[in-house]
Amino acid sequence: MKGHGDVLSRFPEYKLSDEQREKLHAELFEMMCDFKDICETNNLTFMLCGGTLLGAVRHGGFIPWDDDVDVMMPRADYEKLYSVFDGNEKYYIDGPEKAECAHKMIKIMKRGTTYVEIGSDHPDYPAGKNLFIDIFPIDNMPKGKSKLRALRFYVAFHAASLIYENKYRSPALEKLAKVDKEIKKYYRMRHNFARILRLFGSGKRYTKKALKLADYKKTTGYLGIPLGIAYNREKFEARVLSEVSELDFCGVPFPVPTHYREYLENLYGPDYMSPPPPAKRGSHAVAKFVPFAGENEEGVK
Repeated sequence: MKGHGDVLSRFPEYKLSDEQREKLHAELFEMMCDFKDICETNNLTFMLCGGTLLGAVRHGGFIPWDDDVDVMMPRADYEKLYSVFDGNEKYYIDGPEKAECAHKMIKIMKRGTTYVEIGSDHPDYPAGKNLFIDIFPIDNMPKGKSKLRALRFYVAFHAASLIYENKYRSPALEKLAKVDKEIKKYYRMRHNFARILRLFGSGKRYTKKALKLADYKKTTGYLGIPLGIAYNREKFEARVLSEVSELDFCGVPFPVPTHYREYLENLYGPDYMSPPPPAKRGSHAVAKFVPFAGENEEGVK
């Protein structure tokens, strides 16, 4: 068992249909355009990142099998989002500033929609259950490898995730574990580990520790996205994450890193322009999806 993603890949009944994914892309694109307008109005800098940037470069829009949107922002602009979206009738922010929230970075949520991934489908799971855009802060990074800091961050980041997973157990995964011994064994191990971690702190406490480690205060000439794939995985000379150009995404120009080739090669390897084989095309497992306000709830299964 390789991990959580490997578990979910075994159950295609929790994948979006082509029709559902088309609706999802349409709604996410509208959200992207709205977010772009709001940032321009408030003089906030952002750029496409991760799979969304790869989609812009390789496909001119969404990666066909992708199901989310990733953008990154300088830390100073990222922290302004709470006040910018305060009182917005269409969107709200779900993030770690709330009294209890499983998210470690800001998500822009659209009111009147429903989107619940397997793993966060417990009715009391402390996170919004709407369509969202992931917002990653661009932070200063230590100049060296900072292995100890990276290790401390890794422990705190994943401890928080394990504790929330244990406290708010997914009904869908509990059901699947009853018919698959390997999955049952895998989640029993994770839950036992989470029980030990809970002796030393809550999910909120570990989240605060991870976020404190991510927000490096010194200017070193290096920037990164520690809340992304891994602490040091998205670390670059400052120019890579500070110089901005534009690329079309579904026919609309969006800001991207000027040095996007360097960024994408670091994330996906030198062959990033070649789509992976179907078996390696990852996507999320979704329990509930309602793309538009007023529509009937669609259970993916």
